[in-house]
Amino acid sequence: MAGQYVSSLEEIWPLQAALNRKAGFDTEALGAALTEAERKDDLPDGSPTRVDVGRALKNYLDALAAECQELQDCLSWKHWYREAKQGRQHELRDVQNARVEAADMLFFWVSICQLLGLSPEDVYRLYAEKLGINHRRQDENRSQDEHADHEHENRLVV
Repeated sequence: MAGQYVSSLEEIWPLQAALNRKAGFDTEALGAALTEAERKDDLPDGSPTRVDVGRALKNYLDALAAECQELQDCLSWKHWYREAKQGRQHELRDVQNARVEAADMLFFWVSICQLLGLSPEDVYRLYAEKLGINHRRQDENRSQDEHADHEHENRLVV
């Protein structure tokens, strides 16, 4: 698998699912179970599906957060060091490692999508719908104070 050429999000999905199964988490099966239970309107609070997906989701969110921190560590972000005093706070120190950390984030992001029962096509569709909302928010010059007034817009993204 090392050095395998991947040209699309669609090709990443099965590769990530296989890696997750190898690590002991079947993100595809959990996502399929969630989607099926949702379709059958069988997702009561405390259901095994909600608990299992939630537990796995927490693991992947923690891993994604760790990768975000590793990416931040590629910056001179600490305000008390010499770089900050020289006006170089937030300077990107390690470009190559930053790129690898961004790719690592993709591993966990795809896993999270799989847990939620999302396919690459679902992601594209949701992105396009949310992009329209985000453009509208920019066009309307909204303030942060107005955010809660418009959060219902996310419920319209299907």
